[in-house]
Amino acid sequence: MVAMPALDGVEHRYVDLGGGVTIHVADAGPADGPAVMLVHGFPQNWWEWHNLIGPLAADGYRVLCPDLRGAGWSSAPRSSYTKTELGDDLAAALDRLNVQTVKLVAHDWGGPAAFIMMLRHPEKVTGFFGVNTVAPWVKRDLRAVRNIWRLWYQIPISLPVIGPRVIGDLDSRASRLLGSWVGGGYALPEDDLRLYTECMRQPGHAEAGSRWYRSFQSGEMMRWMRGEYDEARVEVPVRWLTGTEDPVITPDLTDGYAEHIGDFKVELVDGVGHWIVDQRPDLVLDRVRAFLRGEA
Repeated sequence: MVAMPALDGVEHRYVDLGGGVTIHVADAGPADGPAVMLVHGFPQNWWEWHNLIGPLAADGYRVLCPDLRGAGWSSAPRSSYTKTELGDDLAAALDRLNVQTVKLVAHDWGGPAAFIMMLRHPEKVTGFFGVNTVAPWVKRDLRAVRNIWRLWYQIPISLPVIGPRVIGDLDSRASRLLGSWVGGGYALPEDDLRLYTECMRQPGHAEAGSRWYRSFQSGEMMRWMRGEYDEARVEVPVRWLTGTEDPVITPDLTDGYAEHIGDFKVELVDGVGHWIVDQRPDLVLDRVRAFLRGEA
């Protein structure tokens, strides 16, 4: 097991969901404070949020940072790793922790997982804040077709055998170049990348990471494009923060979301790529605080 990084005020809980699924949750702040769940992306884990946890806990929030199944210190069971599975894990973890309602903040793959959790369990969620991520609504037009090339990097990652080898070597030159590309020239900090790499090398975790992408490429993407969630509506406040230098999750992907959401706003951040939580932690913290206070 990879050594857990230390962060003042954080307790580490391991929530048994049954079926070989154990979800690690970094828990900070007062137990009776309003709950906010920060959901990480790929190839990260709960540590992605380390710059936000302490300040939000000091504000009086109970801050819950789960490792999605197959990531960080959570288990990596044999499963499909659909975003529905990941989302249901989040809902079940809240039940085990006796948390009734929560506001969600999510980045990258954590976004659709948390968003689908909200769609499937609306009684648990009082607001959603997306950070360089997507909801499961897909435009079906020529522009969307022209932008499919942006997903090229997902093909090798999603392949059996090859994908886990790629993911298990995040320190490789190719992985670093890819990380810099999506980051608009910004690369993840060396110490953090080393931690994520070590976690991916735990038994089953690289295979799990590959399946996050494989499940999307082999089924979820087509179901979303065919309108799986077209009738879904969200009535809680939803905010989006997107770095304009992200070549994959481009600003136009949120076009049309307002048709499904009663209270929706987007902020674009120039000069920032996919790793916005690391590149601009103070900005993300400021916007999340405003969201949690109902001021955004």
